[in-house]
Amino acid sequence: MVDMKHLEHDGATLGRIHARSNNRKALGYWLGFLKGVLASTKVETTEYDPLRVEAENFLNLLHDPDARELIEDIRIWKDEPNEIYEIVENIVAVRSRDFVIESEKDEINELYGFCAGIACDNRITPEEVERLLLRLDSYPRIQNDQRVRNLRTAAQRSIADGRITPEESDDICNWITRLVGDSATDTGIATFGNVGVLEGALEDHNDIIFDRRMFVLTGKFTLGPRKAIQGMISDRGGEFKSSVCRNTNYLCVAAEASRDWRHSHEGLKIMRAMELRDEGRGPQLVHEGTLAQAFFR
Repeated sequence: MVDMKHLEHDGATLGRIHARSNNRKALGYWLGFLKGVLASTKVETTEYDPLRVEAENFLNLLHDPDARELIEDIRIWKDEPNEIYEIVENIVAVRSRDFVIESEKDEINELYGFCAGIACDNRITPEEVERLLLRLDSYPRIQNDQRVRNLRTAAQRSIADGRITPEESDDICNWITRLVGDSATDTGIATFGNVGVLEGALEDHNDIIFDRRMFVLTGKFTLGPRKAIQGMISDRGGEFKSSVCRNTNYLCVAAEASRDWRHSHEGLKIMRAMELRDEGRGPQLVHEGTLAQAFFR
């Protein structure tokens, strides 16, 4: 059994645990993204740039040899999309043997990657919608998220007549953006680490009350270490916990999209907050910038 008190004083050991966890998040998302690209049963040339951007990101994060080779293959086989499809298919087949879904976090990481993959060229095909619906139906826990419910509704509506109009495609891409952020086609930035849309977040820092209120923090804050921010909350009469529950008043989300949190802890905490909000008793969502203004008002 792990001695957490010992880990608190053993930075190297704790760092290795975090590194393994972060690598698993990244690998799950990376495989999900590649599966999303394959979902249409072909690779479009418009998917080359997003593929390259994501591969470069995961090469930096994981020092992944497959990502390095894919970058080179896209350059060499740029006029042969069928060849690129087979290369991506082979990466997924091989790496999936090493990555077995073990937890709810793994499911969410891979599902978010899959959503980003099918939307990476800002165009959704009927084949992609069918595979998206199968995946959403396979992960009942994530369906409690209103964004996911809206995505599912949009997907079901679009496929009803067997074809996807440009308007329906845009609608699905919009709901995916709310989960995983803008695609690489829009921003040139890898989607792993992007921040989805937080519906209903507080905009006025004067609405934040510290005295006897419960705060939960998620993410890597630019304001400083989490302990320092917790101290600032305590100095103002507030309290803090590590997980969202019924007596949580505020869930504060970091401004920095960090690989330390984006696709598991963040996803689960926000989903839990939204579930409680749907029941009429959930915490307020607060962006880091709004929290900072409340600290220094």
